[in-house]
Amino acid sequence: MCFAVMSEDMVKDGYEEIINIDISSVAIDMMRRKYECIPQLQYMQMDVRDMSFFPDETFDGVIDKGTLDSLMCGTDAQLSASQMLAEVCRLLKPGGTYMLITYGDPKVRMPYLSKSVYNWKITLYNIPRPGFHKPECSTSSKKSLLEPIPLTENGGLLPADWVLEDPDSHFIYVCRKIIDTNGDIYSHTN
Repeated sequence: MCFAVMSEDMVKDGYEEIINIDISSVAIDMMRRKYECIPQLQYMQMDVRDMSFFPDETFDGVIDKGTLDSLMCGTDAQLSASQMLAEVCRLLKPGGTYMLITYGDPKVRMPYLSKSVYNWKITLYNIPRPGFHKPECSTSSKKSLLEPIPLTENGGLLPADWVLEDPDSHFIYVCRKIIDTNGDIYSHTN
């Protein structure tokens, strides 16, 4: 399971409490057994479209590597994606961050992420797959992986001159839950 390696690395980096959820009870049971000696890791069987087990504003951050992608491939994709994102927004503390790691480019992900009910400040990054080397004939300039991709103002699309060097790269959307100057939180609650 990919999320286990990421979670284990987060523990090594000093994170104290990491809750991993999956809809598959088989996957959760397997991960519980595998990582039972690491108390910082908790595993819970749950559907991301309904995480009512947790109260509002429970988490500082949510990392999604493939969950939204899976929902986008299923039946009722639009409804499922909207339900999941509403739950993520509900669960984030003020100023909290939702990090989406996906193959989905802005044309297919921004219509969901940029809905006004979430009012997230979204920063986009593109990370080529490990070992990718730009072709020698490439005319694109050298970009830093830490440099965000500028998004257009018309719905968050990539600028016309932006070049996707690795077609198998990951897009990383960093969505921060905005707080207005009065301290009010802009988010969607059911």
